[in-house]
Amino acid sequence: MTKGKICLILSALIYGGAPILAKIAYKGGINEMTLTFLRTSLTLPLLFIYILFRRKPLHLTKKQFMKITVLGVVGGTFAMLSLYSSYNYISTGLATTLHFIYPLVIVIVSALIYREKMSGAKLISVMLVTTGIFLFVDLTNRADTVGVILAILSGILYSFYVIYLDRSGLDKMDYAVLTFYLLTIMSGGTLIFGGLTDSITLAGISPSAWVCAATISIVVSLGAVPLFQAGVRYEGASTAGIISAVEPITTLILGMVFLNESMDFAQYLGGALIIAGVVIAEKYR
Repeated sequence: MTKGKICLILSALIYGGAPILAKIAYKGGINEMTLTFLRTSLTLPLLFIYILFRRKPLHLTKKQFMKITVLGVVGGTFAMLSLYSSYNYISTGLATTLHFIYPLVIVIVSALIYREKMSGAKLISVMLVTTGIFLFVDLTNRADTVGVILAILSGILYSFYVIYLDRSGLDKMDYAVLTFYLLTIMSGGTLIFGGLTDSITLAGISPSAWVCAATISIVVSLGAVPLFQAGVRYEGASTAGIISAVEPITTLILGMVFLNESMDFAQYLGGALIIAGVVIAEKYR
């Protein structure tokens, strides 16, 4: 297995655990806007110290700044707010599953707009992963329409993040520097939006919720984000989308263990199809 695919799988495992911590944090008094702000801001001092320690230049060109702003606002802040908001309406497993419409979107956009050649194996992988993802959706449940729309919207916005990261050249930047500026823009955008809507509050948050928020911020910002950036650099957007489908399996398993969320035969079958798709993408790359 290549370095890029290992990075993508590790990133997906970390991302898969974040929804569980988010759901626990909500029970401790944090709303989605506050969690999004804390998720993007708490790690900034650590990243800044790390960059100074490595003596990496923080200077950005005007072009780089504009690209990072677009990536951070559209593919970062809006996608994250949509996904975190959906957890208030539907289960973490269903939300993460619907979010994973993005591998299909990435492959379609890459083929139609960027004329990226798709091998037969990659197309089969996408079909297996997409079928597996939708098998996770329990159609007998009366899932809240708002939650479903928010989760799907988060997937569409995240597909923009992956494609733009790959096509804009930002994935060639130093991981820590890119992550630092992305989180700065995302936290700033969230703070402005949260201030205008009076939806960010730090009062009444339990200690356990603070721990969950800090853990999400550290492990995602310092682990999942740079690992995913590395994976996109080495493997490209479409392969990154396929392999990242390990994430909903992780979320569902952890949801069963820690949140008592159920899983039926169709979802087990969906998980098997997703794993098969990822294996094909790796074996016949």
